[in-house]
Amino acid sequence: MFAISLLILFAEVMSIRWMGSEIPLLRIFPNLILMTTFIGVSIGLATSERPFVPPGTMIIAVVGIVLTLAFATPLQIRHLTLIDHLFICVLLLGFLIFNLNVIFISLGRVLGREFATLPALKAYSFNLLGSLAGVIAFGVGSWLWLPPAVWLLVTTLLGFFLSNKKLVLYLGAALIALIAFVYRDSTWSPYGNIRIVPLHEFDTTPLGTGNYSLLSNGDYYHEGVRILPVKSLSEIETLYKPCGKKARSFRTWLEVPFLVASKWDKVLILGGGSGDDVQAALIHDAKHVDTVEIDPFIASCGRLRHPERPYLNEKVNVFVEDARTFLRYDKDKYDLIQFAYLDPGQALRITSFLRTDNYVYTKESIKSALDRLSPEGIISLSFATGGDSPVTRRLYKTITEVWGKPPLAFIQEHTGAWDSCFFFFGPGLKNLPPETVAQAGLRPYPGKGEYFDTRTAEDDWPFLYIDFNVGAIYIYVLTLLSAMVLPLQLLRKGLSGKLYPLEVMPMFFLGLAFMLMETKSIIALSLLYGSTWLVNSVVIGVILLLAFLANLLSDRFQLKRLAPWYFCLTLSLLLDYFFRIPAYSEQHPLWLSFLAAIICCLPVFFSGIIFSTLFKRSSNPVMSLAANIIGAAFGGLLENLCILTGVKSLSLLALALYLLSGLPLLFLATKPEIEKIRPEPSN
Repeated sequence: MFAISLLILFAEVMSIRWMGSEIPLLRIFPNLILMTTFIGVSIGLATSERPFVPPGTMIIAVVGIVLTLAFATPLQIRHLTLIDHLFICVLLLGFLIFNLNVIFISLGRVLGREFATLPALKAYSFNLLGSLAGVIAFGVGSWLWLPPAVWLLVTTLLGFFLSNKKLVLYLGAALIALIAFVYRDSTWSPYGNIRIVPLHEFDTTPLGTGNYSLLSNGDYYHEGVRILPVKSLSEIETLYKPCGKKARSFRTWLEVPFLVASKWDKVLILGGGSGDDVQAALIHDAKHVDTVEIDPFIASCGRLRHPERPYLNEKVNVFVEDARTFLRYDKDKYDLIQFAYLDPGQALRITSFLRTDNYVYTKESIKSALDRLSPEGIISLSFATGGDSPVTRRLYKTITEVWGKPPLAFIQEHTGAWDSCFFFFGPGLKNLPPETVAQAGLRPYPGKGEYFDTRTAEDDWPFLYIDFNVGAIYIYVLTLLSAMVLPLQLLRKGLSGKLYPLEVMPMFFLGLAFMLMETKSIIALSLLYGSTWLVNSVVIGVILLLAFLANLLSDRFQLKRLAPWYFCLTLSLLLDYFFRIPAYSEQHPLWLSFLAAIICCLPVFFSGIIFSTLFKRSSNPVMSLAANIIGAAFGGLLENLCILTGVKSLSLLALALYLLSGLPLLFLATKPEIEKIRPEPSN
């Protein structure tokens, strides 16, 4: 039981991370993989008495997915879009969904048969502990930057332990060798698959050797290049002419903040990357530079890989942490604060609901930065979007609402790279003369006909990249529902006649609400720690641990009345709804983090007591677990409502669902056969 639970959870998070990194199309449907794996496990549980999936079918499914991920680039899967390649996208999604269902139905059947050999709550305890071990294993792997070859090694060893078939070892060894070769030049940091590509085209230019481009999850992220000192914008045009138009534009971007700032003795750079912005500040004789970079591997490039090693300069302090966390606890004042290109270039072609940098661009974050300015300080915020982008409009409107007046804003287009926007605001702001604007290749923003009918970003609605396109939302929901139709029919047949409807409904709604609270907790705690795989693993791990403790309590004591626990659950959800993570704090970061984690996750403990008590009474625990997991799968669809109503609303929605789970219990007194506890198996 422990081993199969570990394997299922590890395989789920591995699928979500690996497939999300290699197949950009899946980032448009961030819940699709999670929902597919949950449905697969549910079907497996509901049909656990049926024969296992044939080994040949299982092998084809595993090999098919691994080869698709390994050769995503040569197969040009990375460049697929729904608009231009709809038919191919449908085939690809269908292929992945089918193979994932094959794998997780098979694993679910193993789990169901193991469940049938143990008392309900004892089996559930092993299930939770195994799942917790799977989360910890993957979280540790992310922290250690372990690549997919190691992930495959873990699943291979677990598969061999469960099946005792040497074929699993042989197949696993072949796939591990293939994946190790494919990713030989990649580093899997806690934030993505990072690859460094040397820019040899600059070797014979004034930039010299050692320059590189950094790719994250296959997309351009930024460049680490030598920064040449210049005295004017016209000198950039002359000095960088041999380097190409893109390099000239890039050097101009670095220069513009120093044209509008009054002073820059002390500089803060948020999203420092591997050091280009830091080096530009050093060239302008900044006396002190603090830079914040969330990715430890990228930060190490500023010390070890960048051609000018800016992070080794004695004037520079490097903080490897989330930008919002830094602003929350930092007390210094700065003359220039730069929101650098935290998510530049082609990565913006892919949208998902919560990304690493979302909380950096909310109203609360910008206000925190304004409060960190010296009397003559300014903020420079740049982004890789043009004037027609909803992101640009949202940033402009958000800054205007926080600062109280429009920022000095420009757009740079037709640069040979990508369009960019620049926003400057703060008490020390200087204006740019028109001739300087023209020389820099900028145009004032907003221009004629450019409008701002968009929602501003705030901590309760941090979705910077969301564009409310009705057609896109329709396609999104339709795709998720279509992916569930056939599996749900199989699940319905599996559950038919095996569980009373009044048992199905509470389990279903408990699973639905559980997924909402898990999502809400991850999003809320991302505000404290950043949106990372390590954070996700910690949050899920805490939730599983609380569920385990609740299960122990339910097993130890005969809990006959559930009303007190529903009351505690209601209070904890209301507390979670009204709790706000402060923009500033004098408390130690660990204390605030602990308090926020407890408040976010406490409802899971009380709901866990309710679930375990009902699970203990169930006439068919395996089917009850299947109903609960399918509810969690639907929760993956319902959680998308937060893009309309905000993150906090998930607490109230979860409360409504938890209360719905209690309605069928009002009828249980008239159904005594539902109350009987399954007898323990005889050995």
